[in-house]
Amino acid sequence: MSSPTVLVVGAGPSGLVLALTLLKNGVPVRIIEKDAQYHRGERGPGIMPRTLEIEHFLGVADDVKKAAARSPVFHVHDPKDPQKILKSVVISEQLDLTPAFPEMRPVMLGQWKHQAILRTAIEALGSKVELGTALVSLQQDGGKVVAQLAKSVDGKTVTEEAEFGYVVGADGGHSTVRKSLGINFVGETREGGVMFVVDCVVEGIDGNNDLYLWGDATSAFASIRHTGTGQEFQMILSGPDVDYATLKAERSLEALQKEFSRVSGRADLVVTEITNWQGEWRANIRMAEKFQASRAFIVGDAAHTHSPTGGQGMNSSIQDAFNLGWKLALAVKGHASPSLLSSYEVERMPVISAMLEITTELYDRAFNVDTQRKLAAARAAEQAGANAAAREHGWFRGRKLYQLDVNYRWSTVVLDERFVGGESTRVAYGEPEQDVRAGDRAPDAPVCVGGKDTRLFDIFGPGHHTVLLFGVGEKEAAMLDAVRALPSGLFKVLLVVTPGETPAPTAYGGVDTVIEDNDGYARKGYGLDGQTGPVAVAIRPDGMIGAFATSSTGLKKYFSLVFTHA
Repeated sequence: MSSPTVLVVGAGPSGLVLALTLLKNGVPVRIIEKDAQYHRGERGPGIMPRTLEIEHFLGVADDVKKAAARSPVFHVHDPKDPQKILKSVVISEQLDLTPAFPEMRPVMLGQWKHQAILRTAIEALGSKVELGTALVSLQQDGGKVVAQLAKSVDGKTVTEEAEFGYVVGADGGHSTVRKSLGINFVGETREGGVMFVVDCVVEGIDGNNDLYLWGDATSAFASIRHTGTGQEFQMILSGPDVDYATLKAERSLEALQKEFSRVSGRADLVVTEITNWQGEWRANIRMAEKFQASRAFIVGDAAHTHSPTGGQGMNSSIQDAFNLGWKLALAVKGHASPSLLSSYEVERMPVISAMLEITTELYDRAFNVDTQRKLAAARAAEQAGANAAAREHGWFRGRKLYQLDVNYRWSTVVLDERFVGGESTRVAYGEPEQDVRAGDRAPDAPVCVGGKDTRLFDIFGPGHHTVLLFGVGEKEAAMLDAVRALPSGLFKVLLVVTPGETPAPTAYGGVDTVIEDNDGYARKGYGLDGQTGPVAVAIRPDGMIGAFATSSTGLKKYFSLVFTHA
């Protein structure tokens, strides 16, 4: 592989997904990680359905699902009898799979295992993470970024100066990239609602991939979530009455056991090993004032930090990376329009802003003492049922958190000819059952190609746009002129036909594949039932709809937003 043109700083989920996306596009990349070794740790274990779809496009979803556990059942124990389960609630909304939505169930996988799967995919493409290599500083000089690096070799620090076309900071909340760029990190650190987090082995309870809770946030609570591996759990202690000082000072198995037994009332549950001591955690709710400075970008925790409630952090970080990756790839290859790279922050910042609001509200419900007291009073007055109690606790994860309706309808690089004036309001997390428009997630659908069953998600990919051409007449065929004007390899053009349709002879020119929509799911999924005129739907490499075009002029206009040659 040729010299890397993109430097990725940080080898967490966002950095790895960005690197994998670039490699899938044939773009050489260098990935550095300041830590000298990989660490165990559950951290962000919840993987949402949209992330599973993205990882399907990247070719790792099957491995992720094979290693993952189902979403946990939430078991709340009786304060008067810690041996007794008061209520058990499924904390993820249970939704049926549909042809348009093949992933509707979150799964749980420790972040360290998740990252190992992503690293294996990266290594299969000829790249790898450089451990023990840190970014010291960077300077931008016209068409390049100069990075000062430092790494430990045989106990000595060796410095290196390297040049790249682009740099992406995926280096966490204390991001060196963000600080080098002088980007402000706006927000607050909550002093209340402290959590003490430890990954450990607990004997005396059958995990069953579930989450167990004792106590409440108004005083002290203890929770353990089974990781799906042996007797390993992620333990959280929180509340104003937790003895954080002793836990921090002693940092020992004995101190952890004593405090867990006191809070839970379960002396029969024995902590036999600490696998990862994460320690004290406070909600750091912040977002960078911008996500790009010329040829440098920030993604994931380098761009935004938040409460873990709702399981949005890692998933949002992966969407950052997947959104930026294909755009960077086109820029490296000289195909990107001037507006394409700037669309990264135009699209992602409203989504992250909405995510911060959602997760902060859930955090207050779960850990804010005043909020918990109000909710406790409301539950007593209303005799709320089990499902309502779970929702109030902030643990419940409904469809909105699955991120399937996250959209970019306001983007500068999407176009929908069917709606003059575009989208008047921004609802970044969308609404269930909303009509499908440009900027939305592209639906899946079962189709047939050459007599063999397949699906649209097996045709979409991070290395190309996909144009779905609905209609078989001369006008539809004329839309292909817009595609033919672009360099080869940027598109796959699919002619969608339904039973009984006979394409015009010219319709086949420039078409890569004819797909048969025998059950009508493609038309239905894209809201085109009853559509009589020509429609071309441009699906971006990140699986989002770039355009609904009803004319060749509209399709050309969309291409001009994305490609420099259009």
